Amino acid sequence: MQMAQKREQKRKKKIKRCTGILILMWIVRAGSANAAQEEVTLNVMIRYDFQIPEDCELVFEKADQMVWEKIGVHLHFIPVLPMTQTEEKIMAEKEGIVIDVASEIAGEFEYQEMDELLEQYGQDILRYVSEEEIQNTKQNGHLYTLPSKADCAASAGIAFRKDILEKYEIDPEKIHTLQDVDQLFSFISKQEPDLIMTSPLWTQNGFLLRYRFYDSIPNSIFDFSWENEGEVVNFYDTDSYREWIGMIRRWYELRYIPEELPLQNIKGSEMVKAGKLFSYFCACKPGIEWEESVSSGREMVIIPILEPYITNSSVRISPWGITKECEHPEEAMKFLNLLYSDAELVNLLIYGIEGLHYTVLDDGTIDFPEGVTADTSGYHPNMGWSFPNQMLSYIWHGNDPNLWEKTEEFQKNAKTAESAGFYFDDTKVREQNKKLNEIAEQYIYGLETGMLDDTVYLPKMLSEMEMAGAEEVKREIERQYKEWKRAKEK
Repeated sequence: MQMAQKREQKRKKKIKRCTGILILMWIVRAGSANAAQEEVTLNVMIRYDFQIPEDCELVFEKADQMVWEKIGVHLHFIPVLPMTQTEEKIMAEKEGIVIDVASEIAGEFEYQEMDELLEQYGQDILRYVSEEEIQNTKQNGHLYTLPSKADCAASAGIAFRKDILEKYEIDPEKIHTLQDVDQLFSFISKQEPDLIMTSPLWTQNGFLLRYRFYDSIPNSIFDFSWENEGEVVNFYDTDSYREWIGMIRRWYELRYIPEELPLQNIKGSEMVKAGKLFSYFCACKPGIEWEESVSSGREMVIIPILEPYITNSSVRISPWGITKECEHPEEAMKFLNLLYSDAELVNLLIYGIEGLHYTVLDDGTIDFPEGVTADTSGYHPNMGWSFPNQMLSYIWHGNDPNLWEKTEEFQKNAKTAESAGFYFDDTKVREQNKKLNEIAEQYIYGLETGMLDDTVYLPKMLSEMEMAGAEEVKREIERQYKEWKRAKEK
């Protein structure tokens, strides 16, 4: 615990140092801008998972120079972490800094419509995305964020330590169902009593983060039925949800799950790296085994538990947009056009500076420069998926050189939900919908980590939802979906 606190203190110091330097750079630039009224500086919020990279200011300065030379716009980056992004957003607002461009994964923002801006200043983007992808990303007929070219098809799986599977001669090809996973945990827990069996991707997110990732109706407790597509159901009142949380509760009672789940937000791969954990829930896609193996410091095997789908959530895995407060939307769109189409800029923000943070090998893949590792590099965030067009980036050595081609094929073969492109406008039932989401938030972490008895608290949660107007919200979703579908079929 003390080590965790020290790491957190060190991380906060890095955040303050990096943010302080960037704000100082911004103030200096703002002063010089008085002499040149035509200069525009965009404030861009960018999120990292584990820590703010030590060399982020070097990367940001180079990105600023690059974008200035290409489109005559300056950039001021505001780096945030998941646990600090709200605090950083509030701090920026207090400093009078308006966030112009951001991804939804870096905080909740309201975005401007970008339909006309895309036509005028985003022509390079249109070379990479299809009309179908644009339509699937629109809300109520308008485009507010860019379609993702990173993981627009998504699935979910569980990452297992390969050395443990091999030690006990377990064939991963024979693991298909939740019951198979349960039997595996039962066996391994007896052979390795000091090993924790499984964890969520992030300990404070619950096990069904990736499972609920499939939701077709964001900002709602409702989903479209997997068995009868088009039928609106309460996600928490389905047989599949009951099966999941019943199994997770059983794992909790058998002590298969880390005891420190609610105490601090730790990624499952970090616990694997520390030798404490056997498996964790994660995404499932081409190249994921390499990604999780690098993150875990051990070779991992990924077992898929859901077939790949394209839904409203999956096309918005890295949704970059222009905030409503942005006073320079044309320049912001020009920057997003670069972020989507300029490989030099994309590789800089994903991998850092060539020669310092990575080097290009003869086969076209990249690796660390001699003497540099993931632990010693000043810039190795491993966050390529968080940018709208990861497929412009280099492929890291050790991964499949044909990764992006296989990703394209994976996405082409994924099933597109009939509801893709439908977005629920809760204006007429906003208070009820808000209350339903609040009720869910009170219970789902406990239910989806096994800490709450599902036989007691799931019925309690569903009863509260019914009293709060669940049926009224459901009818409004059904009405809007029917109207949307009729308009789509014309």
